[in-house]
Amino acid sequence: MTQILPLRTIEYKVPFPAESTSLPAGSRMQQEYPEHLLKVLIDFESGRFEMDGSWDFIMRSNSKAEQHWFGFHRQRVTFNATIYPGEPVDLANASTGAAFAVEGILSDEDGGIEYAGLLLMDAVKDNRTPGTQCWHITLYLYNSESDDCEIKLTWPFYAAARFAELN
Repeated sequence: MTQILPLRTIEYKVPFPAESTSLPAGSRMQQEYPEHLLKVLIDFESGRFEMDGSWDFIMRSNSKAEQHWFGFHRQRVTFNATIYPGEPVDLANASTGAAFAVEGILSDEDGGIEYAGLLLMDAVKDNRTPGTQCWHITLYLYNSESDDCEIKLTWPFYAAARFAELN
């Protein structure tokens, strides 16, 4: 049986829809459209979390978002944070999941605001793909200056197949 190596980093990206990528190279409109709606880098080993994305997309991804939250930040935001504890995740021994504290600055063109929260990894119990383990990674962030805005993002993550070799 292949040994599963500890999870050190995850990169996650949601590209823009196809029609926005068909703009002429170097055009003014192409410069106005970034290449992605959301891009996330989680480096468990160094305890680093980076997110860059569309505030509108982030709010629309949260089914509990209130309409006035959409106006809290400008179009593009970046979130640079620290994950506690900063260490690789042993998925072979984390069958019940893992939780990490997250603290950082969410910035737009007007400046930055402190956000804090949790990064949770939960094993999906109803996994229908043999030989794989699916996890849900959920990020909960709360505005430290006001309890009137929260960010919730969830995405799936598949660990290496049981019988596969890791590259």
